[in-house]
Amino acid sequence: MPVTVLLVTDNSPRCEELSVAMNSRGLAVRAATTGEEALRMHEHVAPGLVLVASDLPDLHALDVCRRLRRSSDVPLIVLAADAEDLDRVLALELGADDVVSGRCDADELCERVKAALRRATGAAVEREPGEVLDFGHIVIDRAANRLTVDGVSCDLTPMECDLLWALGQHAGEVVESQYLLATVWGYPSGVKTRTLDVHIGRLRRKLGEDGRAPRYIITVRSVGYRFEPDAEDDESEDEVAA
Repeated sequence: MPVTVLLVTDNSPRCEELSVAMNSRGLAVRAATTGEEALRMHEHVAPGLVLVASDLPDLHALDVCRRLRRSSDVPLIVLAADAEDLDRVLALELGADDVVSGRCDADELCERVKAALRRATGAAVEREPGEVLDFGHIVIDRAANRLTVDGVSCDLTPMECDLLWALGQHAGEVVESQYLLATVWGYPSGVKTRTLDVHIGRLRRKLGEDGRAPRYIITVRSVGYRFEPDAEDDESEDEVAA
């Protein structure tokens, strides 16, 4: 059976364009024109992914994100207007898996949808009991999506866990941003997104870090990040937090 994408927009021409593009790639599309309609449909359709525009007539995409995440971990992509940089970050903070420019062409958007679906299905298949990285006072349990720091545990989202796992597998090494975007999110080279920055910020908070002077996840300017699970308080002056 084809995966169903719940497409939420009141822009009829755009809806038709995206529906045709996704249908041609083997995806089934159900459309809603308002946020409230989308939330009702989500309960009955059980889509594999929700794609929601930020300019709905009743609810903002941020409200849709917030309400969906109360009861569902369905992959969620927001189509945002180019000027809504603040909304992009907030949408990710509220649980969106990706935020894409509303001007993104149909082909690229379909690739982003397929990447999100691969991540979602891969998370269910690839995680195995016993997948643990133990650095002593920091433990990453991938199977349980859990982080433990100095004996105190907190839950991670699947995306946060995959990102921290990717960094942990290369602890002490500089990991390029493009590698993380490709490995964790499945993005092709050249994709511009704040997704990685926002998720790094969330991980730092869960590690108990001061974002202005992080100890464990260090930003290497114009390159990527380095995970230092055994870091001391002092860090090199030529590396600063994002």
